[in-house]
Amino acid sequence: MTQERFDRKNIDAQINELRAQISELLKRLDTAVGREAEALRPKLKAAQQRLRELQQTSVDAWGDLKPGLERAWDELQKSLNQAAARFKKS
Repeated sequence: MTQERFDRKNIDAQINELRAQISELLKRLDTAVGREAEALRPKLKAAQQRLRELQQTSVDAWGDLKPGLERAWDELQKSLNQAAARFKKS
């Protein structure tokens, strides 16, 4: 390696460039995480609604509402797992 690469001004410039790159990466990550979380909100809301319906029904109605709750739960869980997997790969 050359002496120029270890010049104080050069090192300062490289550190500033790395700082800028890290800031940009964090912004993109924050935006991506926000989008993933927002995509999960309607699914969570649907599961909560099914649960509320279930809580307000009789035992006889459980059989009618259970499949809807299971579908909502499964979809929420699947979406959450997919979102988490995308961030684990990065």
